[in-house]
Formats: sequence, structure tokens, C-alpha cells
Amino acid sequence: MDYFKGLSRKEYILKTAEMIKRDGIENLSIRKIAKELCCSSASLYRYFSGLDELIYYAELGQLKAYIQSINESSLIWENVWDKYVGIWYCYAMEAFRKPISYNLLFLTKKDIELDKAIVEFYDMFPEEIRTSTPLFRTMLRNPDFLGRDYEVCKVCIKAGVISEEKAVVLNRMVCFLYMGYFKNLMDKGVREESLDDYVWKFVEDTERIVFALADNLQGYTSYKEVLKRKVLKRKTKY
Repeated sequence: MDYFKGLSRKEYILKTAEMIKRDGIENLSIRKIAKELCCSSASLYRYFSGLDELIYYAELGQLKAYIQSINESSLIWENVWDKYVGIWYCYAMEAFRKPISYNLLFLTKKDIELDKAIVEFYDMFPEEIRTSTPLFRTMLRNPDFLGRDYEVCKVCIKAGVISEEKAVVLNRMVCFLYMGYFKNLMDKGVREESLDDYVWKFVEDTERIVFALADNLQGYTSYKEVLKRKVLKRKTKY
């Protein structure tokens, strides 16, 4: 066995992502990864502080669908409430389907700066993703879960559709609502065929909070209506 073998950081990430997909995060160990790469367990520490950091980077690829969903959805958003609820819809659609990955990336590993990790990841794997929106990049720079949502709340404040005082309440209530839905999913699970309904229950509860706190809805009625607009645009295009 070649002790260090000249492996790159990228090669470790690729192999770990492959093993997560095949075996699951819970079955990974430094020894198993080293065996697959035919190198010493000690060589991993040349690039990573430990297994947790390596797994974190390997799981960043799970954000591809979320970022693409944000990029595509932003084309049909017509006001700030489309944007606010839409970002939560895109997030829930991915997070509820990949709870272990999203729990790791957004809720548990607070010692890793997410925005810097993403920049490094997509420098190594530029083919994985198109450029994210400026607002999305601003959200990722905030290390706090509530803080990331509040970046979008600030857009709503600036647009004059909610007061700063109410935006603080909106931020707290929607984030805690999400955490409740997410914890229930992690603890009890949700059948695959029921996930869409579960997402919409969360979105509709989010909308109830928005309706109660917004000073101006700008014509917003529901995110289902926003998605209908997306379908109509596609039909018109073709």
C-alpha cells in the first residue's frame, strides 16, 4: 500500500460521495474509505480535520438540485412574497427528501463556513452547478439558520411589505415551524408518496404566517398560483 499515494482532496471527496450513495453515511469510517482508495488512514488527515469534515464536503453535491430550483423559480417570481415563500418551497422540497444531508449541511455542522465550503466545492466541480443568485450567496454567508432566512426578510422590509418588527416575528415563526416539520420527519419518517403533501402542508402553514403579518401582500395569494403561472409560461413558450 502506498502510504500517501498522491491523492488529491477532490479524489477523497469523490470516493466518499460514491460510498455515501452506496452504503449510507452511517456506515462510513476512515478505515473503509482508505481501503477503497488503497491508501493509509493517516493520509486523509493531510486534507481534512477528520471524517466529519470529509463527509460534509462530500454531501455538498446534494445542494445542486436546490440551487438549480432557486435559479429556475426566480424567473417566475413577480414580487417579494413569491420570492420569500418560493425559497422555502424549494428548500423544503429538497430537505424533506434528503433529511440526513440537509441536517448535516444546515443545522449541525456549525464549525464549517458553508459559503466558503460551497465556493471551494464548486471550484473543484464546476460542472455540478450553474451560478447561484446574489441573494442565495448572501444567505449562505450567514452562519445562522434563522439568519439566512432573515436575509430574505430584509428584502421584504426594503420593499415596504412588512415592518422590521413584524419581520423579526415572521423570521422566528417560520424557522421554528420548519424545524418542527423537519424534526417530525427525522423522528417518524414520511412515506415517499406522501412527501409532496408534507411539503405543501409546511408551505401553506408558512403562508398563514405571512398573511397574518404582511402589511402588503402585493397581490400574493398562494404559491400554488405562482406555480400555475410557471406552467402557463411554458405552454405559451411552446
